[in-house]
Amino acid sequence: MDQVLRFIQTRPAWHWLALGLLIVYVRGLFLDVMDVDASQYASISMEMLQDGSWLQVRHRHVDYLDKPPLLFWTSAFSFMLFGLHNWAYKLPSVLGALAGVYAVYRFSLLYYDRSTARQAAFILAASVGMLLMSNDVRTDTLLLGMTACTIWQLAAYMRQGRRWQNLLLAGVFAGLAMLAKGPIGLIVPAFAVGTHVLLQRDWRTLADWHWLVGLAVAAVVLAPMCWGLYQQFDLHPEKTVNGHTGVSGLYFYFWEQSFGRITGENVWKNDASGFYFLHVYLWAFLPWPLLLIGALWQRLSALFRNSFRLPETEEAFSIGAFVLSFLALSMSRYKLPHYIFVTLPWAAVLTARWLSLNTPSGRGWQRAQVAVYLLLAVASFLLLGYVFPDAPVWIWAVATGVFGSLAWIYFREGLPLTSDARVQRGVLAFLGTAFVLNFHFYPNLLPYQSTAAVARYVRAQDIPVDRLGCFNRHGHALDFYAGRVVDWYKTTDAVKKAVEGSGPVWLYTNEKGRAKLDSAGIVYQPVKTFRHFQVALLKPAFLNPDLRAETTDPVYLLKILEEQGQ
Repeated sequence: MDQVLRFIQTRPAWHWLALGLLIVYVRGLFLDVMDVDASQYASISMEMLQDGSWLQVRHRHVDYLDKPPLLFWTSAFSFMLFGLHNWAYKLPSVLGALAGVYAVYRFSLLYYDRSTARQAAFILAASVGMLLMSNDVRTDTLLLGMTACTIWQLAAYMRQGRRWQNLLLAGVFAGLAMLAKGPIGLIVPAFAVGTHVLLQRDWRTLADWHWLVGLAVAAVVLAPMCWGLYQQFDLHPEKTVNGHTGVSGLYFYFWEQSFGRITGENVWKNDASGFYFLHVYLWAFLPWPLLLIGALWQRLSALFRNSFRLPETEEAFSIGAFVLSFLALSMSRYKLPHYIFVTLPWAAVLTARWLSLNTPSGRGWQRAQVAVYLLLAVASFLLLGYVFPDAPVWIWAVATGVFGSLAWIYFREGLPLTSDARVQRGVLAFLGTAFVLNFHFYPNLLPYQSTAAVARYVRAQDIPVDRLGCFNRHGHALDFYAGRVVDWYKTTDAVKKAVEGSGPVWLYTNEKGRAKLDSAGIVYQPVKTFRHFQVALLKPAFLNPDLRAETTDPVYLLKILEEQGQ
């Protein structure tokens, strides 16, 4: 026992914090994929593997034109290696996000000391947005990682003697970033480099013809996707996409999907406020948003005092990648919280830089940060004791141990703190909350996603999945967990036809669907009733155990009999 204690005491705190982060992120790999986006992308990846159509993307056997294919390619390849599993879908994207954490560390080493670089990497890894995008994997997970790698390589190219290897790698990563989510993958690095050049007045860099080589490399990476889009859509103007014919896949990808959200050409609009992402950042960058506010104020005010000019020893990549990207995304007419996650790496760099200056030395800043940690602790214990009050003892013990250790450290060491100590305590607070989320909250929440629950029940009861269908209700997770594209019956006549001389069909439906079947006189046997909730769209009423039943809807698995009318 003494040897174990001695080993624990001799390891740096960073090692144990890194181990804690690894544990919660690995646990997240095994959580169910969520409707709507993640489960849709998982089912598209599954269909891509099963159909062998890698360049022309389809969803439920219909041409798909929305997101670029990198997520589908990587997840389909992972399925080919490991099979259809939650973790196989998420693994490539999470590895891409971790590459982004490493890129932030290596980028920071170009301009800051090792301590600041380490702090920036830990701040990014220990942020709520990073955890959520690793659980609910969408295209933004790979986008974050690939844009961070692009900016790191571009900064290294400009800082370390214009080496070809950095420029070529930057081109590869920029191409991958665009394959992840479109032109934004190039725009964010352009904002970073452009701001750095502008604030340093380094105009000669703009005339460097080598940039064209990097762009050519990115174009080569994009070529397979472009060829697939051209074959699938541009050569077939008769196809109907989003209610329109004559749709160009290349135009959609390079303009309409991204810039069209600003001009209004894109069909997706929710006209969210231009300040939408401000309140998103208050939770997405937890536990660091207050520190980020201070970091931005210090950085921008210093730039103003210096007439927006920086010496060669300082970098402006992070300020450009964060501020300009934030403003550009805020101009979009369609906004969702995860769109802003691409800026998280640069928020982490700005925050770590500010901490390295020992700027937040006042007790007010540090007490405000303690209040954030207290808020996280209260929220975590509410999830354990109130929202889902059936947590096993060991989860209570770990959560209490983590937050108790944080409180003990504060009472023992007090204030003021070094920058390392500030970040370590923030990571510890994050770990307490992340542990509760991934080991207790999500495992209790996700069973309410009936699309996954029904498919699992069908497999457990040895019901033939090729006889499973849906009527009046569908969810992409039903396809993924069934392991096939489930038949979707649009009318009661289609249901009747499906059982005529072919044997029974098991139908997933809701209250309205069941009523339509009753009105059509279709004979069925109820198999099982499930409760459904859209788990990716949490509501306060659902978090209240007394009101939860009112927020869930009944859905049914029905056995449609072959012999109708008997």
